Formats: sequence, C-alpha cells, structure tokens
Amino acid sequence: MGKRNENRPRSYKYSFRLNEGQNLRFGQMLREAGSEENRSRFIVGRIFGEPFTVIRRDPSKTEFVARLNDFYYQFQRIGNNYNQVVKAINTHFSSATIPRQIAALEQRTSDLKALSVEILDLAKQLAKQW
Repeated sequence: MGKRNENRPRSYKYSFRLNEGQNLRFGQMLREAGSEENRSRFIVGRIFGEPFTVIRRDPSKTEFVARLNDFYYQFQRIGNNYNQVVKAINTHFSSATIPRQIAALEQRTSDLKALSVEILDLAKQLAKQW
C-alpha cells in the first residue's frame, strides 16, 4: 500500500517503558479493545481521551446470524429461479408445455414460502434473544 500521504504527517515519536504488571495490564486492555494489531492508535486514543469501548462477540449470535444470512441467500436463489422460469415460459414454450412449467413454478413458489417462514421464525428468535 505504501506510505500514507497526510496533510499533517506524524513526525514526533515517543517511547516509554512498562514493568511486568503494567505490561500484562496493557496487553489485556489491547485485547479487550480489539486493538492488538495497532498499539500506537490505541495509545494515542487513550492519551487524548477518546472513548474506550469494548466489543464482545457472542459465538452463538454469530452462528445465528450466519444461518440467517444463509437462508437469505437461499431465498434470493429461489426468487432468481422463479424469475427465470417465468421468463422461459413466456418466451420459449408453447401452450402444450406450459402446464408442466406452471407445476414447476408452483413447486418453487411453495419452496419460497417455506423458506420465508423459516427466515421469519429465525428473526423472531433473534428478537427474543436480544
């Protein structure tokens, strides 16, 4: 990525030393803030009084959101297939083959409805948990 081009480059450098206990506490603060990769930004933020927020991730909520996203993706795919079937019926099929295509469309529609019910149930579970 190269060197940053800033209007006001950072040209002053400071250093300090910590004892063992202070270093352990400093490491814990970095982990809690999620700033382990950028210590300088963390230190400057503390010096100039920027708010110190701790974000905790709940693995069960992360898994739940991943499942919800997967359902949403499936919902989009079924909707896309639905549109493709309608377009194919309108452009390529005669009146003799339309009933078969309509049956396939009805099946996709019932799949779409079942999936939407599952998505709504998951969303309700999420609302209850939070």
